[in-house]
This record gives sequence, structure tokens and C-alpha cells, in this order.
Amino acid sequence: MTIFRRKKRRNKWWLVRNSFWPATGWKRAFKYGAYRIRRMGGSANSIAIGVAWGVAVSFTPFYFLHIGLAVLGSWFMGGSLLAAAIGTLFLNPISFPFITWLTYNVGTYFFVSTIKIDSIEKLSIGYMVENFFDILMPYLIPMAVGGVLVGIIVWVFVFLVVRILVSRYRALRIEKLRRNRRV
Repeated sequence: MTIFRRKKRRNKWWLVRNSFWPATGWKRAFKYGAYRIRRMGGSANSIAIGVAWGVAVSFTPFYFLHIGLAVLGSWFMGGSLLAAAIGTLFLNPISFPFITWLTYNVGTYFFVSTIKIDSIEKLSIGYMVENFFDILMPYLIPMAVGGVLVGIIVWVFVFLVVRILVSRYRALRIEKLRRNRRV
């Protein structure tokens, strides 16, 4: 028996509900996430690189690879790996439809859409399984191109914003500690 386990286990319904709507509310969840990023160890540059990679990778359609891609990119640039993993939380059930719509529309600007379905009778589970890539690729390629392009722009923006915020927070915190020591 461990001291960190709950006395009463949470059921699966609670876990599903909590992933869409946190028990403490979205405001508190975002405040806690921002607090954890501000208090994270490492330089402001390192944290900003990590968060920027996490948010930028969230715009790609490779949903089950987000954390791995963000950590790899952050590691390659010398960023915080934990900050990269936290940054991938930008893609959540609320932002998912908007990100998908944005990346697909940006991608179709560069690629001509070749999506056409001849007849409704073809839409069966067997047809979808047999022609999975034929059905998926017309959506995946524009989303990948759009996700990379939007991700680059978002990376620069998030890097600058997080770096400024973390640096400012740390400077204010040091100043507050100095004032408290003088008193």
C-alpha cells in the first residue's frame, strides 16, 4: 500500500468527464498550468523553446505523436522537455475543431482538393477499411502542410510571449524577495 493512492478509486466515467471539463474548472486548470510553467526550473529561453514546440506540434495532424515530436524538437534545440509536454495540452477538446479547420483550410490553399465520393452506396465500413488511405490522404496531406506552416508562425509567437512572461515573472519575484529581506 502506498500513501499517494486514493482511498476510493475514480471510475472511468469520472476520468472521461474530467478530461472534457476539469473538476476544478477551466479557469483554475489554466491558472495552475501557467503557474507550473512560471515556476519550472531552467532558463526562460529553455522553457519558451519547450512550450513553443509543444504548441506548434499541436497544429499537426499526427495526434498520437504530439508529445514525442514536441519533446524531440525541444531536445534538439536545448529546450525544456517537460515544458514541451505541457505545451501539447494546447490541443484539447475545445481547441481541436478550430485547429483542424484552420490547418485544413491553410493546407487546401496550397493543394487542390481532390475529395469526391461517387455514390453513397460505396460508403460502408468494408469500403472504408479497404480504402483507408485513399479516404484519409486527401485530408491528411493538406492538414500536414497547413499544420507545419501555421506551426512555424505559432512557434515564433509563443516563444516570444512565453520568454517575455517567464523573464518578467522571475524579475518581479526576485525584486519581491529582495524587498522582503530588507524589511
